[in-house]
Amino acid sequence: MMKRMILSLMCVFTMFFAFSANSAFAADGYFYTSERFGYTIKCPQEPIAVMDLSIFSPQEKGDILVFENDGYNLTKYWVVSPDAFANDTFPDLDKISKEDAENLFAHLMVERDYETVSLVPVNGHNAIYAVTAKTIQIDNDKDGKIDQTIEAPQQSIETYLKGQKTNYCIVLTSKKALTQDDINAYQYGLLSFREN
Repeated sequence: MMKRMILSLMCVFTMFFAFSANSAFAADGYFYTSERFGYTIKCPQEPIAVMDLSIFSPQEKGDILVFENDGYNLTKYWVVSPDAFANDTFPDLDKISKEDAENLFAHLMVERDYETVSLVPVNGHNAIYAVTAKTIQIDNDKDGKIDQTIEAPQQSIETYLKGQKTNYCIVLTSKKALTQDDINAYQYGLLSFREN
């Protein structure tokens, strides 16, 4: 549990450090506006393609902003999904106690295989900020000992935030391990996110 708390604090520290220290990302970038879903977000560059999320996941809606690909395989992209979760999925994140937040983080880490989960401020309200693991440890025989470690096919950061009109999930996914530049650009995108 202590390791998870340290990782969680590191995640928040990284976010605050990136927001204050890397002004190059703040100055550069491309503002993408979705007329269909009514939002604007600052991307690290103009997407090479914008795809409909429902093509890949029919029960979801949103945009896939593609930044890198290898043929037909998407290798680095953001997903912006409105109506991503119900209002009662998470407690009031602006009023949550430290103990309840820790319990929520522990639950999400087990349920969704996150490596770290923390609360971060986005547009004046707390949001859930979660990072998936790049390596996955597997206990094949359920004896409490790790039998193998495998490389995850991708790594993601997922942010769940409540908007004025709907609730959003904003995701950064990379087939390679996330770089600090990837993380910085994504975090500036979160700070820039606006409903239209």
